[in-house]
Amino acid sequence: MTSLVTTETILRAERFEHWAHKMSQVFGGLDSRPVDRSPFHGVAVSGSVGSLRLASIEAAPLSVRPSARRTAPEERDCYKVALQVSGTCVVEQDGTRDTLTPGDIAVCDTSRPYAFTYGSEFRTVLMLLPRPLLPVRPEAIRGITARRLTSEGGVGAVVGPFLQSLGAQRRACSGPAAPSLMDGAVSLVTALVSEKLAETSPPAPHEAMMTRIRGYIEARLPNPGLTPDAIAEAHGISRRYLFKLFAAEGLTVAGWIRTRRLERCARELASPVSAEHPISMVAARWGLLDGRHFSRVFKSVYGETPRDFRRRALAEHTLGR
Repeated sequence: MTSLVTTETILRAERFEHWAHKMSQVFGGLDSRPVDRSPFHGVAVSGSVGSLRLASIEAAPLSVRPSARRTAPEERDCYKVALQVSGTCVVEQDGTRDTLTPGDIAVCDTSRPYAFTYGSEFRTVLMLLPRPLLPVRPEAIRGITARRLTSEGGVGAVVGPFLQSLGAQRRACSGPAAPSLMDGAVSLVTALVSEKLAETSPPAPHEAMMTRIRGYIEARLPNPGLTPDAIAEAHGISRRYLFKLFAAEGLTVAGWIRTRRLERCARELASPVSAEHPISMVAARWGLLDGRHFSRVFKSVYGETPRDFRRRALAEHTLGR
């Protein structure tokens, strides 16, 4: 569903308090503060594109940081991708501080304190991207968080316009095209992050290998024969070394494959395009052939059966029209 926060109909003296309260509700606990005494105004429209959360914001000068009492724990396991559309923004995290100008992009890790300070009237597009969707180690991304990722050339020149368009068309993006648009957004942000990391320092051999392996797995999720032995053989490494690579990131090979398959199933179950497809067919399409096992594992991860998940997701889609 699309959510609107606006100060247009609020008494001038109460506008910022209204804005801060509503924004904290919508975005899971934010501490907003004015940076000058000028009359405040703001408009924020947010919505979802698959597993992504997007918000287009236009407002007077303010500063924003996570509240110490955040109400949405799941938002602490995301990357916040910020596209500066107009005005400027000072972004801070882990002692790093940089200034964004129109067209610039920055990434922050919401699991740690961060801050955005807008010193003048501004427009921005923010995207919350669940960390598991980005196939790059969090330790590597830490080196580029709160840094200006220029959009003047390279991948950034493509990512910026895409995010701005996605933010402007979020209502249309909630339909059958949502899964593909989400994949496109994640792929572009991955490419931008990878490009920036390559500029700062070449990836270590094991990190480069993990990137290739993740890509290999992603392309073969529908294949029931996707096994650790097959993955190791395709990359010319031993099964033991494959397990070691995943263990270094606190993961298992089987667990990663299962997680990605379940995410794909969840997206398909939530799509009106697949509403008439039997649940067993959706699961089999992503390599999960045992229907009972799929239902049990899905419920353990999402807290409800595939049938209940689909019913709720499709109902929400209908209400969001």
